[in-house]
Amino acid sequence: MKKERIIIIGSGIAGSLAALRLMQDYDVTIITKGTKQESNSMLAQGGVAAAITKDDSPKKHFRDTFQAGCYHNKPLAVCELTTYGPIVIQKLIKEGMTFDQQNGEFLLGLEGAHQMPRILHAGGDQTGKVLTTFIQNQLTAVQWREQEMAIQIIKQDHQAVGVCCLDSNNQLHNYYGEHIILATGGLGQLFPVTTNAKTISGDGLALALNAGATLSDMEFIQFHPTLLFIDGHCHGLISEAVRGEGAKLIRENGTAIMEGVHPLLDLAPRDIVSATLANEIAQGELIFLEITAVKNFESRFPGISASLDNHQVPFRKTKRIPVHPGAHFLMGGVRTDLHGKTNIKGLYAIGEVANTGVHGANRLASNSLLETLVFGEKVAAYIQANPAKKRNQSVTPAPTKHLLAHPLPDKQQLQEKIGIALGITRTEEKLTEFLHWANHFEQANGTCEEAEISNMLLVAKLIATSALKRTESLGAHRILEGVTK
Repeated sequence: MKKERIIIIGSGIAGSLAALRLMQDYDVTIITKGTKQESNSMLAQGGVAAAITKDDSPKKHFRDTFQAGCYHNKPLAVCELTTYGPIVIQKLIKEGMTFDQQNGEFLLGLEGAHQMPRILHAGGDQTGKVLTTFIQNQLTAVQWREQEMAIQIIKQDHQAVGVCCLDSNNQLHNYYGEHIILATGGLGQLFPVTTNAKTISGDGLALALNAGATLSDMEFIQFHPTLLFIDGHCHGLISEAVRGEGAKLIRENGTAIMEGVHPLLDLAPRDIVSATLANEIAQGELIFLEITAVKNFESRFPGISASLDNHQVPFRKTKRIPVHPGAHFLMGGVRTDLHGKTNIKGLYAIGEVANTGVHGANRLASNSLLETLVFGEKVAAYIQANPAKKRNQSVTPAPTKHLLAHPLPDKQQLQEKIGIALGITRTEEKLTEFLHWANHFEQANGTCEEAEISNMLLVAKLIATSALKRTESLGAHRILEGVTK
């Protein structure tokens, strides 16, 4: 008897965990734009937030998540995340996942807007890599399709039935299944400065939008306060856990930046810290993380230390790391229920590409990896409990679309314009100007390059439109009234 087919687009933790739970009873294929190692999950440094100690509770974690999200979160979604999260963590530990411990106790980190230490980490500052590798190493019954870019959700009778892809030679491949799961991550590469992997350019969001799925809260994009910044260029993330261990944000003259800004100082919610730093930078200030108070910095943060050495940052001598905010995480996305279901039958979304409502207007630190684990489990459980009618007949996808008139913009030019219009602080004037410029271009997907830039344009226009509709600032969406030049 033939098994039901599952197509997962994306190789991060959300997609990989769903595959792990489903592979024994289903025919599972994972399609990924780059290699299986290229994902935001692999880059995650901070850890996984979960209430696993006696003095902590899901209720406390709920409160912190809700407050950080500016009460724009969906309560049921937050409850699911904070209550089911510890259960998923314990399940992984029983299966052999190891988190850092000392004397038999978990080494829990403190990060911004958490009322207490609850961040599990592995390999010091390499939690995402350790966790992703742990899950992927168990994927023994999965078909991998690496270096293939999904360009279209194939539909029949208003139902998702397959995926059309381009390989690295721009050759078409079609894959069919009863369940199509988007696990493509966010959109960081829309921006000139980002923490995200090079493959993360909003493709899953564009796929869903073109297929007729509903997207929401697209104006809420989190900018991480601390990216390593050298000679005008950013070189990866400096985890919030560094500030959790005592590092402080300072100006070049050594004065503290966050004093008088927020009661939590350097561990204020990310939207507040990033906006504060952006204002300092606009006034010509150089920003540094001062790490004198961090005990055993190199052993606690081996990955960051290696990166600093690779970029010849003399942090041992100066006790300073040059930093700059950058695009990090999308709180909005493809609207789903708590099982990952979209408004299109057969199409699911999990992880950052999805909008369950857990994050509200601003994500709480280290809730992202928890989200991937919780909803990777939940979509698998839903599919297992709800058999689908198997389809034997292939469906012909719509033909690829090549450019006929206006050439698409250069990727760097597009990123710069998006950074100006859709950055940390927005104005109605800049948003309107961007939409006027972006609307001159057509969509195309005849090549991977055309498809990527078209996706970036489509998603950026949706962000700008959403931002214009929300006329008041909320969380990560900051818009100035009137014309600002």
